[in-house]
Amino acid sequence: MKSWFNMPLNAFITRYRFEALLFFLLILTLGLKLYRLDVPNSYYFDEIYYAFTAQEMAKGNRAGWEIGGKAPEGFAYEWSHPHLGKELSAIGILIFGDNAFGWRFFQAIFGGFGTLFIYLLCYELFQSKRASLIAAFLFTFESFIFVLSRITMVDIFLMSFIMLASLFFVKYARTRKNTFLVFSGIFCGAAVSVKWSGVYSLEFLGAISFLFIFYREGFLDAKKRGSITLQGLKIIPRIIIIFIVIPFVVYMITYLPFFLYGNSLSDFINLQSNMYGYHKGLTATHPYQASWWKWPILLRSVYLYLGSGPEESSHIYAIGNPFIWWTGCVFLILSVVQVIRKELPALAFVTLSVFAYWLPWALSPRKLVFLYHFLPSLPFFLLIIAYFLNLIWEKFRYGKVFVILYLAVALGMFIYFYPILAAIPVSNTSIEGYFWLRAWR
Repeated sequence: MKSWFNMPLNAFITRYRFEALLFFLLILTLGLKLYRLDVPNSYYFDEIYYAFTAQEMAKGNRAGWEIGGKAPEGFAYEWSHPHLGKELSAIGILIFGDNAFGWRFFQAIFGGFGTLFIYLLCYELFQSKRASLIAAFLFTFESFIFVLSRITMVDIFLMSFIMLASLFFVKYARTRKNTFLVFSGIFCGAAVSVKWSGVYSLEFLGAISFLFIFYREGFLDAKKRGSITLQGLKIIPRIIIIFIVIPFVVYMITYLPFFLYGNSLSDFINLQSNMYGYHKGLTATHPYQASWWKWPILLRSVYLYLGSGPEESSHIYAIGNPFIWWTGCVFLILSVVQVIRKELPALAFVTLSVFAYWLPWALSPRKLVFLYHFLPSLPFFLLIIAYFLNLIWEKFRYGKVFVILYLAVALGMFIYFYPILAAIPVSNTSIEGYFWLRAWR
C-alpha cells in the first residue's frame, strides 16, 4: 500500500489503467442496470409468474414452494422451475419492499457484476488484460443481457452461475488446486437450482474436467503409475463427487423451505416429476417463440412490454445488440477454424462452451423455446469476439483503429436501441425505425 502513495500519478495510471477502466465499467454497468429499475412499476411478461411467486415466498406463503396453489386471476404460481432464482427475488423484496425495485434488484446486481465475472474469466483464459477489458465492455453494452438484468425472470442467474462455474474450472486447470474444482461444482449446482437447463453445465464441465484430469494424471503419468484404464477409473469417483454429489446437495439446500413447511420426500419427488412432465408435454405456442437455430442470428426478438399512449409509447424488447451478434457469428466460425488448425486450448474451451449450452436445445424435450434460452452461451460468444479483437489489436498495423471503431459502433448500437430496451417513451411514428427485420415486431 505504501508504494502506491510513493508512485508518481502518471506511473500509477499507466500501471493500473486496466483495473481503473474495469472499475469505471463496473460502476457504469451497475448504474445502467439499476437506473429506472422500477419502470414499469407493474408486472410485465413472465413477472406474473416469477415476481408473484417471489412475493408469496417473501410473505412466507408455503404455496410459493409447492404445486397446485390457487392464485388470483391473471397470475400463477411458478413451480415448473427450481426455486433458487425466485428465492433470490424474494430476498430482494424482503430488503427493499414489495415493489418493482425489490422484485428486480438481484437480477440487476447479477447482471451488473457479470461485467466483473466475464473480465475475470477472460483473464484466466487468455492472460490478457486488454482482451478481458474488451469482453467486459461488450458485456456491459450487450442489450439482451441489459434487458434480462431488469426483469423478474431467472435467466440472468443461470448465466451468472455458469460463468462462475467456468471461471473456477479454468482456475483449477491453471493451478490444479482441487478447491477451485469444488467451487465449480457448487456453482453448477446453483445453475441447476435456477433452471434444469443448468444441467448442461454439469455435463460439459464434468466431461471436460474428466478429460483434463485424465490427460494430466492418467495419460502423462501412465508410464509411472501403470495402466491408463486404471488411472481413468480412479478419476471417476472425484468427478462424481464434484459434479453430481455436490450439485445435488446444493439443489436440496434450495428446497429447505419446501421441507420446513412439512413436505415429505415423496412430495419432493412428485414435484420434480411434475416439473419434468410439464416441460416434456408442453405443446403450447407463443407469437415470440423461436427455434434454436434462429437465436445467434437474431431472427426473432421477444416483445416484453408495451405502455401505449396517443402520441408516445413505451416499449421493452428482449433483443441482442445486432452489431455484436451478427459480427459474433463470423468470429464464431473463425474460432472453430482456429481451434481445428492450431489446437488452442483456451479458445477451444470457449468455443465448445457456446455449443454446449446452445445445441442441446435442438434435442430438448421442451419444444416451446425463446431467444433467452441462448443467454448462457452469450458470454462465451462475447469472449470469442474479445479474443479476436485483441488479436487484431496486436497483430495488424491498423488493428487499434479497427478495435476502437468496433467498440464505438457496439456502444452506438446500444445507445440507439436503448429507448426500446428501457421503456423510454418513443413517438408512435418513429418506432418503426427499430424494426430492422420484420420478425422483430
